[in-house]
Amino acid sequence: MNESRDEKVEEISTKGLGRRAFIGLSGASIGALVFAACGGDEETSTEVTDSTNTTEASGPVGSTRDTLKVGMNAAVEGLTPFAIQGYVWSQNLGFMFYDPLIRKDPTGKLLPWIVTEWDTTDPLKTVLKVRDDVKFHDGSPMTAKDVAYSIAARSDEKLIASTAGRPIMTPKQWVSAVAVDDYTVEVTTTERVEFLINPQPVLITPNESFGKVNFANEVLGTGPYKLAKFTSGTGVDGVANADYWAGVPPITNLSWSFFKDPATAATSLRSGQIDAIYDVAPKNLSAVSDVEGTTVSSTGTYAYWWIIQMGKAPLDNPEVRRALRYCFDNEAINQAAFGGLGTPHTWNPFKLFVTNSGAEAEGITYDPAKAKQMLADAGASDISVPILCIEGYQDGIAAAQVMLEGFKAAGIKSSVEVAPASDWLARTYGDGSWEGITFNAGNLPFPSKNFFDYLVNPSSILSKYKKGDVVPTVAELYRKVNATPFDSPEIDGLLAQAEKMFVDDAIALMGFGAPVGLVTPENLTGVISNGFGDVFWDKAIFN
Repeated sequence: MNESRDEKVEEISTKGLGRRAFIGLSGASIGALVFAACGGDEETSTEVTDSTNTTEASGPVGSTRDTLKVGMNAAVEGLTPFAIQGYVWSQNLGFMFYDPLIRKDPTGKLLPWIVTEWDTTDPLKTVLKVRDDVKFHDGSPMTAKDVAYSIAARSDEKLIASTAGRPIMTPKQWVSAVAVDDYTVEVTTTERVEFLINPQPVLITPNESFGKVNFANEVLGTGPYKLAKFTSGTGVDGVANADYWAGVPPITNLSWSFFKDPATAATSLRSGQIDAIYDVAPKNLSAVSDVEGTTVSSTGTYAYWWIIQMGKAPLDNPEVRRALRYCFDNEAINQAAFGGLGTPHTWNPFKLFVTNSGAEAEGITYDPAKAKQMLADAGASDISVPILCIEGYQDGIAAAQVMLEGFKAAGIKSSVEVAPASDWLARTYGDGSWEGITFNAGNLPFPSKNFFDYLVNPSSILSKYKKGDVVPTVAELYRKVNATPFDSPEIDGLLAQAEKMFVDDAIALMGFGAPVGLVTPENLTGVISNGFGDVFWDKAIFN
């Protein structure tokens, strides 16, 4: 693929949808990354009160029309551009303060941003041309050295591990990122790596800045907003960057409030404390869809699934994994997690995309007695399958409580643990030490091959309990998919093999998908959403 595009990025405004139309959207009708939740579903109204880390900077105070206050049902505890904190950061808040290499339009077409041209003709070398008119928030110019460093930092396994993030390539794939001149970068790898389409984008930081800048509470990016104030777990305020290369944002002050539960967020919207809510779960939509003067749209399709500890017994046995599927009361799970508004359930995760092989595990219904018999036949009658959830991800916690009853009915010992995100990351992508099954989630990405990564990484390639590849056949296919260009004629055949593995061997247990809701003022336009979960606020404007 050889791309050269100098045209201005197309602005795509979200279109207002009525509640019925919004709920009617399916995963197949919306394109759309690492784990992230669709917000909480708790019944209580508890405000986030953690204010241990606060950063402030001076900035202009705008009028009402110069200020937009947005709420979301998630808490961001740090601002580091190197970590992945769910799509609420890597596909939303991060874009306030930092620029990505490229953007994507709703068709998946790559659009020039910090990178204006890219050449991937050589599968082992990607040549990037970068803009020459970009400045960091401290006024220093951005050059190819900064871009090369940002790519190298996100490829540094040890650096990324220290931030509880995920690298954009493996150490075996990585060779170098070099600034050839002030505005040209060459990235060399041992095999083809399509890092430009990584759904957790590279955000541009100054050269050699890690360890020198307190990125947890400070911002030094090139993005459309500068940091005005950050209170860990509570909220973040941005002020328009007057020197932004793509134009000064029309809204001077963009503020975010973090809520632990949707009831508090809904009350804040109705009372006027916030103007908008990002990331509304279908179950919670009815509480905010009728607020006068607002409209509802979708920013992508959210999905969740359960990754499996296949590095040791009993879940290294496909017969045991297949038996577990009969413990899932999916009607009750859908009701508990999404208020019954999730997309139709499938054991083939790729059925959430328009293009798929059609493979399905037929005839599986909620039948704990059958599961119990299958386990007995497999010599696994006395087993334990713990369920690990992520703190704040109420859809997963609600689903786990239903699953717990199904497991117990099948004679399986089980319990539900809810862990902080940092602990979850350490036990999954860190060292592969989780037990049983664990929740994972995100926006459906572009291209669809990236979804395979979400579903089997780390479960097929990393386990504390087994050296080397956990499931060699899956790991081999995983590497083939990663090394194959997303627009190659071969990719559909490889993904069809992957779909068969999910259906036949239950290498992951699929949950549900649902649209990700965004409630905004009716007179607000210019919020850019490509349908893959990326949301940009720098062109938002009150009419």
